[in-house]
Amino acid sequence: MIEKNLAIIGAGFAGIAAGLAAKEKNIDATIFESEETWGGLCGNFSVEGFRFDKAVHLSFNEPELVKKIFHKVPHYVHSSESNNFADGSWVRHPVQNNLRQLSVEERIKVIKSFIDREKIPETEIEDYKTWLEIQYGKYFAEKYPCRYTRKYWATDAENLNCNWCGGRMYQPSIDEVLFGAFPDSPEPENVYYTKAMNYPKTGGYKNFVSEIVPQLDIKFNCKVTAIDAENKILTFANGETCKYKNLISTMPLPILAKLISKNPEVLKAADKLQSTSMVLVSVGYNKKFDFPTNWFYVYDEDIPFARVHSPSRKSPDNALENCSSLQFEIYYSREMPLKFSDAELVEKTLQAMEKIGVAKISDVTVTDCRHVDFANVMFYKGMEDCREIVRREVEKNKIISCGRFGEWDYLWSDQSFMSGYNSVEKI
Repeated sequence: MIEKNLAIIGAGFAGIAAGLAAKEKNIDATIFESEETWGGLCGNFSVEGFRFDKAVHLSFNEPELVKKIFHKVPHYVHSSESNNFADGSWVRHPVQNNLRQLSVEERIKVIKSFIDREKIPETEIEDYKTWLEIQYGKYFAEKYPCRYTRKYWATDAENLNCNWCGGRMYQPSIDEVLFGAFPDSPEPENVYYTKAMNYPKTGGYKNFVSEIVPQLDIKFNCKVTAIDAENKILTFANGETCKYKNLISTMPLPILAKLISKNPEVLKAADKLQSTSMVLVSVGYNKKFDFPTNWFYVYDEDIPFARVHSPSRKSPDNALENCSSLQFEIYYSREMPLKFSDAELVEKTLQAMEKIGVAKISDVTVTDCRHVDFANVMFYKGMEDCREIVRREVEKNKIISCGRFGEWDYLWSDQSFMSGYNSVEKI
């Protein structure tokens, strides 16, 4: 049996940051990772010379510690410009500020919808759909963000609360809407919540923390299958055990709850904590494409993917010489399961890719299809109450839970890193 002062479950950004903080405090710590390598959701994989991150990752919300660590790594600084594809048209993001690229009839409908929107105090808004209608009007809400919600969040907007969306969805004034609707007016300012985004020149996104990893004790292929919180013992799938004094977990909160509790109320609350899952269809091309932006969004519901990004545009190191790549994200959930097999999703993705004019199927040299079980926390109405029940159970068992899925919150990678780093302070 291994004995440790501090055991850390998971070698994603949060777990690595916790390991760094423990090292700085001279705490004997080991990170136990279920996979063969580190990185978690910020990790990557390679297929025939093409490197793909596990979904789109760029660093921008940078606390001072993150800047100090990440900026040591040679990196590119990208603009946050992005595009949207909807009903046969390409529109600059966000749509509400760039109506000029829509037909005259569509612009009139959106503007009238915006002017006629109801005025309700935000404190009285109970669901995301209502929030969207109050911000943009009913026509725009249903035609654009509600459609995208079904694709990205794999549920209807009325099922979500609006506690997560502040700052992520731009809320324009009527002047901004009108200004962006006239073709002869100057191009509107980029109103994305950050203007610049960083990405390593080599090694994929996880390379931002690669200098930390050699300093840490990480044991791979150690999937936790049981936690005896009373006796402080971890059991792994390989049969090994670890006696710990302190425990930090980055595993998804509902999974952790089921390993430590038999309380029906806790288990019921944990079961209600839902997340989206994701299919990544990764594609390598035999030529270099000049993609205009690092990523774009797709609203059409007959197209399987919701978001697309270009690993090769973020860094040429992610592709073979004179080649390029895209990664297509397809989301699903317990409520909206996948309708097609992996092979069918690849086929439909390639067909849609050609339909929207991104590339031709004849340009494709590599395809890969894989699943990510936990993609985003779903903010269902009442989710926070269930989360609090589970969090209290975790605290009662003297376990510190951190990271995106450990906190069960909408954390970017920078925030997840700080969540892990700060968790050591709680020991």
